[in-house]
Amino acid sequence: MCRPVFRNDLDNASHSYLSVTEMVHPCVTLTSKRNFIPNDAKLDNQDGQSLLLVTGPNMGGKSTLLRQTALAAILAQIGCFVPAQACELTPIDRIFTRIGASDRILEGKSTFYVEMEETKNVLKFATCRSLAILDELGRGTSTFDGYSIANAVMQYLVKKLNCMTLFSTHYHMLLDEFRDFPGVKTYHMSYKANESGDHVIFLYKFVQGECPMSFGLNVARMAGLP
Repeated sequence: MCRPVFRNDLDNASHSYLSVTEMVHPCVTLTSKRNFIPNDAKLDNQDGQSLLLVTGPNMGGKSTLLRQTALAAILAQIGCFVPAQACELTPIDRIFTRIGASDRILEGKSTFYVEMEETKNVLKFATCRSLAILDELGRGTSTFDGYSIANAVMQYLVKKLNCMTLFSTHYHMLLDEFRDFPGVKTYHMSYKANESGDHVIFLYKFVQGECPMSFGLNVARMAGLP
């Protein structure tokens, strides 16, 4: 655990920064019987790294990485120690999440509608001082509809809002679209796979670069599908 350090850039009110070193998820660390792999995460909207486009194999730890980064920011802001070796950040005004899948059927809202509603809140209320985590945006509809929505939202987040964002996806076409896009850096959860790609070893390490496949068949095999 560490005491967070706040950077108050009074001369630049639009500068947002979050850097966490050797960070773990506090809940998973306490309950998991396995060793938890710590990771680093850095966001800086003035240094070409406002949005991290996160890929990696299914079950590789992307969602956990997003959640623990948001938790580190919350713990720092409420005056707690942070489960990391070091944590430095500028004050964050709000944290937005589009993660998980649930419907509000009694309100007549499908799972995909809820996803779009949560995304709308990010685009409507986020500022350059906000932190947003978006996990697999657009997955609840057809591939090209979902990709179009994810692409447009990413462009708006980077070009208009410039807020700190972790954006995980299985739409690998986004890697081609945003590979050299200003403000976007690609990261992935590392792994080892055999040549056919039907057996994957998860390394749970968050590293810079791209993952070309999602290895969904590997998870189907793990779940016992014939």
